[in-house]
Amino acid sequence: MEELKLIGFEAVNLYEKAIGCCLDGVEIHGMSAYRYMQLYYPDLIDLKQISQNERRKLCECDQQMSRFFAALDLGKAMVRVYPVIEGVAYSSVELGQAMIAHFAGDEQESVCVAFTDSQNNIIKLKTIFVGGRSECVLYPDQIFKYALRYSASGLVMIHNHPSGNVKPSQQDLAFAKRLERGGKLLGIQILDFMIVGNDQYYSWREQEQQVES
Repeated sequence: MEELKLIGFEAVNLYEKAIGCCLDGVEIHGMSAYRYMQLYYPDLIDLKQISQNERRKLCECDQQMSRFFAALDLGKAMVRVYPVIEGVAYSSVELGQAMIAHFAGDEQESVCVAFTDSQNNIIKLKTIFVGGRSECVLYPDQIFKYALRYSASGLVMIHNHPSGNVKPSQQDLAFAKRLERGGKLLGIQILDFMIVGNDQYYSWREQEQQVES
């Protein structure tokens, strides 16, 4: 608990330092940008949830605001940098953690597929679909089309839940079973079906193993 408090305290200090350095001399609606941001976006959670419309209006006030948000976008990109996993035999834990980093900050649900060779080495990680905030529509044939293109022996389907809740829906489980049936027909093994949240993941195979044990 003390460590969590320290992290929050350091985050506040970094945020205040950032707006103080980046927005020095900038005014928003007759108020210093530093004061304005502290008043309307007092912490990083508020800033993270800023809408595109709010952001656009702030950038119209001063060009420096555009530079401030560009710096924020760079920070988001750095968070999303994850170890290169192509060519590496994976475990669900390693892949789950890598994909948590990959999806960090995404507000839309999307689907990635890790295609593997006969040794379970990942030969291709491809984003198949990017949808809306709540769900994305996908069909197994779209996934198998790429599996055949890459001559994959197996695959792992990974999609994110922007809400952070990794509990699979009935629709998720039904799709996983459909995918598995299709894989058997084509000789492509469905190694796992994963759902990624903000700081945790769900693994279909891990869940199956727990039930069997």
